[in-house]
Amino acid sequence: MVARDLVELVGWLRSCRAPDDAARAARVVQSLLRRCQLDPLVPRTILQAILPGLVGVARRLSWGEGGDWSSRPAFFVDLVTAAWELIMEWAGQDRPYAVLDLLSAVRCRMRRQLMAQLKNRRHQIVGLDATALPIEPWRRGLTDLDELARALDDVSEADACERADAAVLYAHRVLGYSLSDLARLTGRSRRHLAERRDRAARVLTA
Repeated sequence: MVARDLVELVGWLRSCRAPDDAARAARVVQSLLRRCQLDPLVPRTILQAILPGLVGVARRLSWGEGGDWSSRPAFFVDLVTAAWELIMEWAGQDRPYAVLDLLSAVRCRMRRQLMAQLKNRRHQIVGLDATALPIEPWRRGLTDLDELARALDDVSEADACERADAAVLYAHRVLGYSLSDLARLTGRSRRHLAERRDRAARVLTA
C-alpha cells in the first residue's frame, strides 16, 4: 500500500478488514504514534483513523447512559477528547499494540468517569430506600462488570474485604488493567497483585 497523502492513509487504515491488512495497519499506527512529535498532523491522523473504534467504545459504554452527559453527541465529544489527550500523552512511545492500547485506555478512562458519576448520584439519594424501586435509574444498562464494582463497594465498606484487595480486583476485572499494567503503576510484583485479586474474589463469592 502506498498512500500519497494522509487522507489516503486514513482511508486505508479504516478499510482494513483482512487479518494481514489489520496487522499492517496496527504497525502503521504504532509507527505514527512513535512519530507524533514530528508533525502536528500525525496525532490528528491517528485520531481520525481510530474514530470507528471509538464509536464501538461508546456503544460498549451505552453512550454514557446514566451519566451527566446531556446527549450521545456530548458523551462522544468527551470520548474523542480523552482519546486526543492519550495520543498526546503517549506521543513518542513505541507501543506494539497502539490501537488496542488507545481504545482500551479510552474505555477505562471514560468508564471510571461514568462510574464516579453514578456513584455520586447514588450517594445523593438521601432518605430514599433504593431497594424499594422496581428499577434504579442509575443501574439501567449497566453490565455485569458494573455490578461487580457495586458488590466490591459493598464488601469493602462492610470491612469484609481489605480495600487494597478490592482495589486490585476492581482495577483488573472492571477497569480492564492487566496485572502487568498494575505492577508498573504500583511497583508491586504481579504475584503479589494476583494474590490480592484472588483473595478479594474469594471474599466476594463466599
